[in-house]
Amino acid sequence: MKKYLFLILCSLFFSSCATWTGIKQDSSTAWEVIKDLSSDTWEVTKDTSSDIYNGTKEKADELMK
Repeated sequence: MKKYLFLILCSLFFSSCATWTGIKQDSSTAWEVIKDLSSDTWEVTKDTSSDIYNGTKEKADELMK
């Protein structure tokens, strides 16, 4: 009886574990998403900082006149 219970528990445990191929696929997909998001974020950051710099420079130029 203990043997069958142990066998059933082991089969349930190992059937729910992820495979190495699935883990590699998930991590690859996650890396692509992170790479795309960080690239988009970097572009927005560059644009925003450029806008802020140009706005500040224009205000400083107006004050110096």
